[in-house]
Amino acid sequence: MFELKWPNVEMTTALSAVVVGVAALIVAVDQSSIAREQAELMERTVQASVWPMVQFDFDSDQDIRNARATLSLRNSGVGPAIIRGIELCKDGVPVDNVDAYLQRNLEVTQGMRFDLDVTQGTGRVISAGEVVAIGDARWELAVGQIPSGMRNAIDAYFDELGAIDGAICFCSVLDHCWVNRSTDYANPEPVEACTDMNFGEF
Repeated sequence: MFELKWPNVEMTTALSAVVVGVAALIVAVDQSSIAREQAELMERTVQASVWPMVQFDFDSDQDIRNARATLSLRNSGVGPAIIRGIELCKDGVPVDNVDAYLQRNLEVTQGMRFDLDVTQGTGRVISAGEVVAIGDARWELAVGQIPSGMRNAIDAYFDELGAIDGAICFCSVLDHCWVNRSTDYANPEPVEACTDMNFGEF
């Protein structure tokens, strides 16, 4: 008669070691996968915590004797932005001389005091929520009211600046970079580096 026998002690020990080894390997692989997922989540969290979002911002105001127009850069993100390049365009053509562009057609407002401050934006660091003026135009009439003809010219200047077309290349402190275009503020384009862009130094 055939008799079943339990494996000997050595075989039982060996099989137990194999089972334990396989279980340990499964646990190690699972823990490694969890660690990778946690590391990726942490990296995304850090990136999100310093993500900048830079846009052009235009503001204008006027009263009886004064008028003012300001073109600024606004960082509406949650982290600081390093401005690497700015491009302004008129009718799709890049503006080479920004100062001249901002001063154009001002002869129609002769008789008024006019001040223009232009500040280079490239190379600046803009903190979250900060607004930095890069072009600030001011008109002032010493006495009386601004004549309607001059006011119309100023309004036309406001309209033109308010409809400015341009692009800003900026980077986070982690050196992740984007290009934001005035034609599509909601979707900044990720880029490898701003040095690859054909932007001026304004």
